[in-house]
Amino acid sequence: MNIENESNYPSFENRDYYVDLGEHIAYYRKRAGVTQIELADRIHISRSYLSRIENSNISQSFSLELLFNISRELNVPPRYFFEPFPSPFGIEHHSDYSTLF
Repeated sequence: MNIENESNYPSFENRDYYVDLGEHIAYYRKRAGVTQIELADRIHISRSYLSRIENSNISQSFSLELLFNISRELNVPPRYFFEPFPSPFGIEHHSDYSTLF
């Protein structure tokens, strides 16, 4: 899949998974009541970089170390970033992670 032709953002392998990860990070950050500025300060990155990770305009991969730091600061196991979103209605949001594992 060539994402470069589908958007204004550079293509890199598995970009779709990074977009899903970003959505999960934003979800758990908001659930924890933490602002982007607070989380960015805690993990020593800029707020704008965290914003790019959380939104669909991520243009490069980020490290597992960064993901683990985010996980630690939000008190969320890293695996939660790969699982379906919890739903208040008992219906889970499923992303296609079967090809990732």
